[in-house]
Amino acid sequence: MALSTNLKIMKKVVLTLIGCIGAAALASAANGVTYTATAAPGNTPDGVDQNNNPVNVWTVVDTPSNTGGGSGQYFGTSFSGETLSGWQIWSSPFGTGTGNAGSVVATTSFAGGALGVGQTISLNFEMRAADPGKEVAVDLLNGAGDAITFGIFGGEPGAYPYTGNGYFYSDAGSSYASAGSMGYQYQSEFNIAFTVTGNGTYSAVAGSDSWSGTYSGSLIGMDVSNLGAGDGSDIGFNNLVIVPEPGTFAFAGMGLALLVLNRYRRVSRQG
Repeated sequence: MALSTNLKIMKKVVLTLIGCIGAAALASAANGVTYTATAAPGNTPDGVDQNNNPVNVWTVVDTPSNTGGGSGQYFGTSFSGETLSGWQIWSSPFGTGTGNAGSVVATTSFAGGALGVGQTISLNFEMRAADPGKEVAVDLLNGAGDAITFGIFGGEPGAYPYTGNGYFYSDAGSSYASAGSMGYQYQSEFNIAFTVTGNGTYSAVAGSDSWSGTYSGSLIGMDVSNLGAGDGSDIGFNNLVIVPEPGTFAFAGMGLALLVLNRYRRVSRQG
């Protein structure tokens, strides 16, 4: 009788666990998506999803410089040798001199909620030139601003916030730390991927660079920025992907809970 009662209690616990895991995953995780560029970022629409439905992926903010420099966006490619055709953002000093370009930032918010543990966001990325001391970056955002940054300064090494060579990252635990040994990738497409590994922890791979770190808040969006990088600094990006679907967490949790129940039954029978 005691064994039967214990087994019933265990079943209730497992079913409650399954319900909680499923509800939490479905309520809080970002939707699994694949977005492909079809027009300049900020257009309505500017992409299609995995089901070929038109979507508005990016919001774009152009900020002119105080010397007359500007910025903008387009779709496709503009320069010989580019390998990535997709969303493009650019900045230019419009003849006012190096370092006087405007800035442009393309931002997207994650549908369904913040990235959950086990989810990965990635996109393909390609850049060209950058003026000395000017930054090009991809950021994951929380409600307060940049939670994780992967970027590079033109003219490295130099007297910039990051004084090393190649790409850097910044997060809750590091400021302008080396992302790895990969050098400046001029018109050479590579993939950037961030994976949430735990509560406030992540791992990242960008081309041949890889690192891990911590972040604060919830990861609710992403931006791609050209912060006055100047003539020929066009940044291309495409194929924004978030995996897995939130429902995958629920199924994984169910499987784990059922394994626990099965193990409990075995031990109970042996006893």
